[in-house]
Amino acid sequence: MQIVIKTKMKVTVIFILCLLLSYIAFAQAPEKQKTTLFTGVELIELAQNNFRNLGRDNHTFFLGASFGIDEKTSWGVHYTGMNVELSEEHLQEPSPAYKGDFTGVTGNLNVQRLYLDYYYNWDLNFLRIQPVVSFGLGYNNWQFHNRLIDEDYDLRTFSAGISGRFRFTFFEYIFAEIPALDVFLHLHKNRSPEAFLGDAHIAFNDWLGVFNWIFIGCSLPL
Repeated sequence: MQIVIKTKMKVTVIFILCLLLSYIAFAQAPEKQKTTLFTGVELIELAQNNFRNLGRDNHTFFLGASFGIDEKTSWGVHYTGMNVELSEEHLQEPSPAYKGDFTGVTGNLNVQRLYLDYYYNWDLNFLRIQPVVSFGLGYNNWQFHNRLIDEDYDLRTFSAGISGRFRFTFFEYIFAEIPALDVFLHLHKNRSPEAFLGDAHIAFNDWLGVFNWIFIGCSLPL
């Protein structure tokens, strides 16, 4: 009887050891999201001058990095810089911010942002979908010139805001972010945002602003 009991105990111990070894061999800790570098351009602001005169006085860019927290989430930082020309044709289009007659009016928009980002990840093999929420600090400068009356408008503000966007990454390297909304609060401004420039009515809100952007770019997983 004792021999049988001892044999059963040995078999039980061996069985438990086998289970533990199998668990150790096959159980893997979830992989974190990869550290990724990325860069690209914004399209909607460049379209405001029909992609003409691209260069130092008419450009957009962004660059940043993301760092894995776990298998589904990441955090990151990125910088966005824009300095774009605003054509008379664009300013004549219907807009809640540009009212009245903008004949003879051209402008320039300068936007700088530094963001802290939080990503959630859905991986569909060739396609990765990432909702991204960001907090940002920024600088904004709108300049307009009405050549018919030779008058200028110059608004400069410092702001804080939040951004929400969806990033669609194809085959790990090419991505688009659409929609990308930036909602910001003016912390300091050098003048009243609303003004008239001849018959042109610049109807910016006193405290809040919204940008709607589309980004395209490339990423480099490390």
